[in-house]
Amino acid sequence: MIKAVGFDLDGTFLSTRVDYPRLRTEDLRVMERHGIPCREIFGDSPGPRLRRTLYEWMKQNGRGDEFRSLNEEIDRALTEIEMEFVGSAVPFPGSAEAPGILHGMGLKTGLLTRGSRRYALSALTVTGTADGFDVVMGRDHTCFDDAKPSPKAIADFSALLGVRPDELLYIGDNITDYRSAHDAGAAFAGVLTGNGSEELWRNADESIIILKNAGDCVKLFRNRGRSRKDDPECCRRDRCTLPRGERR
Repeated sequence: MIKAVGFDLDGTFLSTRVDYPRLRTEDLRVMERHGIPCREIFGDSPGPRLRRTLYEWMKQNGRGDEFRSLNEEIDRALTEIEMEFVGSAVPFPGSAEAPGILHGMGLKTGLLTRGSRRYALSALTVTGTADGFDVVMGRDHTCFDDAKPSPKAIADFSALLGVRPDELLYIGDNITDYRSAHDAGAAFAGVLTGNGSEELWRNADESIIILKNAGDCVKLFRNRGRSRKDDPECCRRDRCTLPRGERR
């Protein structure tokens, strides 16, 4: 039985402006300033580049004691890029109201992002939605390598919410979100905002629930408690409680 609903931030709960091309390469720029041979270590990897790999190279080359400060410098640089346009964030239709409605149905709510927690809280504050969640978790909850798409992100997020992964419905707009949820054993719904599309979700997994907006998830639970057969216990698409005309 689903006991909690989690939302991705960018492209799912909020419409935001982030310089992603710069964000995806900023770690390389920081490393290169410190004389780290990125191509030798990571090849042509488009990222995310694992910090464990960086640490192993630094350790093998007698620079292991520099890793902590370099790691923190990279994280600060990434967060500054995220914060650049945070004031332009706006909720997608239905987002602002959804957490309160879900709480009223007895569900816990949380937000899990690959962005930093500082950025997430700032974006939620700007949009007046910061008080709607029981948990807000960013990539800096633990180590960078355990952020989405790692299933550990969903496992840790579920633990903070006080539920098991299989009691969580996670909502996101890209394959990174899906992989993290699916590999952890959580149910997943894909939105058509952000990077999401019907083709993307159909090709990924036929069991994915497809929603126009994240806020539409409240319709999945509107019969909750009235009848066991109407409770989206496993939240598979073939058991979706949305009327057929509203399904995507």
